[in-house]
Amino acid sequence: MKRKIVSSFLLIFVCTTLVFSQERFSLASFNIQVFGQSKASKPDIISEIASIIRYFDLIAIQEIRDKDETAIHVLMDAINSGGEEYALIVGPRLGRTNSKEQYAFMYKTSMFQSVGNPLTWVDENDLFEREPFLCMFQMKEGNFDFVLMNIHTKPDDANNEIVLLPQVIEFASKVFNEPDVLCLGDWNADGAYFKESDYAIVFPDEKYLWIIPNEADTTIAEKSNTYDRMAGTISMQEDWTGDWGVLRFDELPSFIIKGLKPQNISDHYPVWAVFNSFNDLD
Repeated sequence: MKRKIVSSFLLIFVCTTLVFSQERFSLASFNIQVFGQSKASKPDIISEIASIIRYFDLIAIQEIRDKDETAIHVLMDAINSGGEEYALIVGPRLGRTNSKEQYAFMYKTSMFQSVGNPLTWVDENDLFEREPFLCMFQMKEGNFDFVLMNIHTKPDDANNEIVLLPQVIEFASKVFNEPDVLCLGDWNADGAYFKESDYAIVFPDEKYLWIIPNEADTTIAEKSNTYDRMAGTISMQEDWTGDWGVLRFDELPSFIIKGLKPQNISDHYPVWAVFNSFNDLD
């Protein structure tokens, strides 16, 4: 039986610890199912998504589907109307069909700055439906710098794409000259798409840090699945506090008051982890 890490812990932890100190920060990943013009045009939904994102200091977003590429900016306006300023880094539209997606990173400008240029992994053999999107970040206060690798695998090809992720992690480490690389996103790493027992083979724990474990349940579905993951190079172990969770946004007061249904927001919950800002030794 898998378990859901409920939102109440996150609310208490973030509000009492992170807001008053930059010694730690929260990092999250969220597949906002088919995020485009439809959701952006609904005030209750866009405000709730913005509220969810503001719980985190830096967040990776998957499944932006908008040929006009304007919906994400509507969301950013909603996020920044709530107080502290966030910046946006958005990748190119990717996919083999007309239904293309974009990745994005959103982060507090008071805490982070991007380093160098973000890049999309060059997929010469078309092995990924949506190639990983890479970006390096550095703390403004603290010594932690790291590369984030955003990924949304194609469900039917998840097994083939997941086994390639260590190769892309190694590439990211070399191209950014940075040992700390964290791969996060909707991996579809469970259920009919991927055998959980293979996770330890692809990401052996002597080389990689597992943050979202197999027992987590990251979707709103009745059946428990750990589709959304975070795994980093082992060098990140010194930076991770050990805290992680799944934000049950359907338990948030603002969500309940609005009378929304989980599927109005997404079929995935955000996954999150907390890192130290000053422990980095590389």
